[in-house]
Amino acid sequence: MVAHFKSSALLIFALLLVLGCASEQESPSELQKSQQKQVTLPDFSSINTKDVFVYNCGDSLQFTAHVTNDSTWLFLPDTALKVSPVPAGSGAKYQGSRYIYWSKGNEAILQEPTGPFMTCTTSPKEKSWQAARIRGVDFRALGQEPGWHLEITEGKQIRYVGSYGQDTVFTPVPNSKQTVAGQTVYEAQTEAHSLRIEISDELCTDSMSGFQFPFKVTITVDGETYRGCGRTLE
Repeated sequence: MVAHFKSSALLIFALLLVLGCASEQESPSELQKSQQKQVTLPDFSSINTKDVFVYNCGDSLQFTAHVTNDSTWLFLPDTALKVSPVPAGSGAKYQGSRYIYWSKGNEAILQEPTGPFMTCTTSPKEKSWQAARIRGVDFRALGQEPGWHLEITEGKQIRYVGSYGQDTVFTPVPNSKQTVAGQTVYEAQTEAHSLRIEISDELCTDSMSGFQFPFKVTITVDGETYRGCGRTLE
């Protein structure tokens, strides 16, 4: 009887020990979620587009890397994390939170905690768009001849750069915003400039690249009107 009791007690103790260990070991997905919750992002509002690189890993994944002097931030579909440089025979290699990012010219290798190595190639056409998204921009548009681009950060500012970068206009929160019948109109005024922006829910093709965008954009700056295409940034 005593021996049976001791045997039962030992079995219960072993089960409790196993369950306790299992509760302490998170699955890779749970670990990744907990890491995501702990990420505190710095202020990216002033990052330079030249320090941003966008990669396509086949048809399955697109990610963005923001390279700084001492680290790199990776922006993936489900998380953002900081990785630190480690020695490498060639290129620039970074590791952190069980991720590996290894850039070599126009290519990069990415490994996530639970996946194989993926070979990825740069996507230059996305560079300025993803840099704007990281800065917190909500909508971006561009036009040609003369080249211009527009960035709208809701609740904060509108930034217009025209004449191939020679003219720059910053305005605070627009004086008015109206959305009627598939068109959104912003009007903004500073001491030196006036802007009116019309965003229409119509397909638009950029005349230089041939790429299609979901919105047509007409912008009037100090009485001069320009047309182009744009899209929201998420």
